[in-house]
Amino acid sequence: MTHRIVSVIPMKNMVLLVGFQNGVEKTYDMRTLYPVFPQFKVFEKDIELFNRVQVDMGGYGISWNDDLDLDAEEIWEEGIEVSKKEADVVALLAESLIKARDIVGMTQKQLSESTGIYQADISKIERGLANPSLFTLKRLAEGLGLKLRIEFEK
Repeated sequence: MTHRIVSVIPMKNMVLLVGFQNGVEKTYDMRTLYPVFPQFKVFEKDIELFNRVQVDMGGYGISWNDDLDLDAEEIWEEGIEVSKKEADVVALLAESLIKARDIVGMTQKQLSESTGIYQADISKIERGLANPSLFTLKRLAEGLGLKLRIEFEK
């Protein structure tokens, strides 16, 4: 499963606070990378560089410049969970669609071809940047060979 990052905040002692699309927040201590990736030690001398961290397009990782970046899965696996808030419905939908495509083994392009929905629109839904209609959700489910289930919970 792909975990997508929605926010990153640099904190003291080379620690990052990273927010994921599913509502989980994790801290990640960059110093743990020093033995394996000594290039990250530059942050010790250049705190301004460390503070310029940003989320990469699509949320697949974070980066500081062309030479320094970190994968979302590394942070997910090695980070320490500090909170979990309920993800909003758009984020839950995005995560659900990504998971469904992974389960059936389809790319965005293949789903686009089977539904007639532009790949760019599928990408926007998966990044939480679109609010698809029920009709669009039904087409996506059919294109995946799955059933659409919508429910209200207390």
